[in-house]
Amino acid sequence: MSERIWPIVRVLILQFILMIGVFGSLAGWLVLALLVEKLHWIEIDFHGKTLETISPDGKIIGVIIVFLVNLAIILLAWRWIERKQPKEMYWEFSRRQWRYLNWGLLAGVCEAILVFVVLWALGIVHPAFGLSKVPLKVWIMALGWMFASSVLGPITEEVLNRGYWFQNIKRGWGVTVAVVITSALFGGLHLLNPNAEILGAVNIALSAAIYAFGLLWLKSLWFPIGWHAGWNFTQFFVAGLPNSGISVSSMGLEGTTLFVTRLSGPDWLSGGQFGMEASIVRTVVLIGIILGLLWLQRKNGQVNERVG
Repeated sequence: MSERIWPIVRVLILQFILMIGVFGSLAGWLVLALLVEKLHWIEIDFHGKTLETISPDGKIIGVIIVFLVNLAIILLAWRWIERKQPKEMYWEFSRRQWRYLNWGLLAGVCEAILVFVVLWALGIVHPAFGLSKVPLKVWIMALGWMFASSVLGPITEEVLNRGYWFQNIKRGWGVTVAVVITSALFGGLHLLNPNAEILGAVNIALSAAIYAFGLLWLKSLWFPIGWHAGWNFTQFFVAGLPNSGISVSSMGLEGTTLFVTRLSGPDWLSGGQFGMEASIVRTVVLIGIILGLLWLQRKNGQVNERVG
């Protein structure tokens, strides 16, 4: 029984530690605000009473701090609680792993483009060229948000979900249970995002299952990191659509995306203000990918309960 219970207990312990980490990062954010007020080293408005009223550059720096703190806590918990090295969650740094990262990036970009093109063909999205002349500060903010949403965010979320959560639950309950539980958790957490949609959470859970299959198949955490990053970047900076409820306008980044895209039709088809993640078109694409992966699994026998 302990082999089944203790992995779940360790996951809960980490979540408690992460909550402390979030509070710690918010405290760090307040310290940063004081430095901004006293030293005036960068123009950030921290006077908003809620996250929505804080200036975009303040949001970007705050999000980066939260991701960095959480990533550090996850890795320390993996080292001290699990007594394991990062490579044991399939997170290695080698030429072969960089190749898997590139495959993942390509897969994420292609998936986002496929969904976008289908929506375009259906007359649901109406893109227009979006790049324009904007102040240097806005481009710096765009680079900061690109780092936060398309680099640091995918790394932190995949290390937590496909790394710590998945490996622990798989150890006690097997691959199938680990895929189902971690995918549901990953999708459910996105209901906390702005403009959250149930269909968006379902699609994110389906994408999490695909990331888990990729992890098991290639024994590389870099593959899901790449897929996650490729999707985020393409949806936001290419299509100009919201990424998990965070829009271009809410971040003050108008003029920095390849397209400015207008939506029409019902939210369940377009994705609405949550982004293409909440579109039924992505649901169909993800189910197709999952069925294809299951067919390959049955054909080649490359994924089984003893993997890892």
